[in-house]
Amino acid sequence: MYRKAIAAVAAALLAWSAPLWSQARAEYPDRPIKIICTYAAGGGGDLMVRWYANGLRELIGKPVTVENKVGANGHLGNQTAMDARPDGYTMIITGASAWVGNPLLMKGIDYDPMTALAPVTTLNELGLILVVNPKLPIHSVADLTAFIKAKSGKALYGVQTSSALVATNLYLQKIGAEATRVAYKSAGDAAADTAAGLIDFYFPDATLAMAQAAQGRVRMLASTPAKRVSVAPDLPTMQEAGVPDFDYSVVWAAWFPTGTPEPIIHKMHDWLVQIVERPDTKKFLFEAGADQRPSSSPEEMAAVISREYGKWRQIVQAAKIEKE
Repeated sequence: MYRKAIAAVAAALLAWSAPLWSQARAEYPDRPIKIICTYAAGGGGDLMVRWYANGLRELIGKPVTVENKVGANGHLGNQTAMDARPDGYTMIITGASAWVGNPLLMKGIDYDPMTALAPVTTLNELGLILVVNPKLPIHSVADLTAFIKAKSGKALYGVQTSSALVATNLYLQKIGAEATRVAYKSAGDAAADTAAGLIDFYFPDATLAMAQAAQGRVRMLASTPAKRVSVAPDLPTMQEAGVPDFDYSVVWAAWFPTGTPEPIIHKMHDWLVQIVERPDTKKFLFEAGADQRPSSSPEEMAAVISREYGKWRQIVQAAKIEKE
């Protein structure tokens, strides 16, 4: 008798709670959504995240806040996202490079980029530009390749980010040559030393490269993505310049904590894609040196991240880059 009563109560509770769960999902979100930003307030990365946050706020008519978690090449923010409740109210928007690169390059960081967070959508991609000291007689990638090989490992290249490190090593592996790395804290410092002739080449982002080139401080040779970057349509790609199968860009994307309900993930995917595809977003990204790159589904984003991780792992292993 008691068992029947308990079973009846359990069934009633289940019948009562199921519609509430469905209703809660239908009403999502019913409170503010927080987006974690791994970049310092006021910088280019922060402005990018806030663009998407503002777009989401306008689209859904609900509060969306941005929380800056800066440090350890983005890992502080990444870890905050990994530790958050998987309820759809904490999301992270950041570059995929640090997400896939940190476990390969940094001591004490060991997570699987394929499972530690739940993919939502890719957003945009930011190409890098190969630049050289303008005083050198180098006017093409072929010229630079010959220069590097003639220097027998003594050509100097600047590295200001993990993305630049990987792009440079991909180039060196493709041409079968070696060069000497010089580490910098910022792309601006690397640009100054390139202009002064203290280093020979490096890979800054498109906006910085164009600004420095306009001042005659660097000479641009090629862009890193497979397609020409929209902000510099006359600049050849590395592939067009003679480096076969060279394709590299910094992909920006959004993730939820692992375990977030699939309906919420897909709903957020659709909202963010709407924002990415807006004409004003295209203009904003163009001015930032980036291009739109929304994924068709969270599953497609997962495939993109898998390829990125595989590419980084192959480059890091081939270059024998040690964790630091």
